[in-house]
Amino acid sequence: MRYVVGPAAELPPGSSTVVYPDKVKSGIGVFNVNGEFYALKNTCPHMGGPLCKGTVRGTSAAEVTPDGQPEVRWERAGEIVSCPWHHWEFEIATGRTIFSSRQRVRGYPVSVVPADVLERLEKGVETVPVSVEDATIVIDI
Repeated sequence: MRYVVGPAAELPPGSSTVVYPDKVKSGIGVFNVNGEFYALKNTCPHMGGPLCKGTVRGTSAAEVTPDGQPEVRWERAGEIVSCPWHHWEFEIATGRTIFSSRQRVRGYPVSVVPADVLERLEKGVETVPVSVEDATIVIDI
């Protein structure tokens, strides 16, 4: 099943939206991370919170400097979503936690297709790779 999210131009880099296809009652978050589109189920595996309505941000990483001092740096800005309930953090690109855990969020394939190809896709017509200008975001569910 395909679900049309909307024009790619309406989801610029750094933005996200939550859509509600019939088969996924909790919704699916669609994220634009540096021009790449990703889709995650809007359910945190920890306690079922609305993950994709959380803050999109980076994360902190600790390291020891050459002189032996601890230092914390901010990294991966815009690549992490934090659940609004308990602040568990997940990589948007993979759905995996950023800490050691087997927990992950289901991801969905995302296609960005030219608007004129969308009608043919919906009819099941075979297509070939094309360049993308005015495009529409589509999730395969």
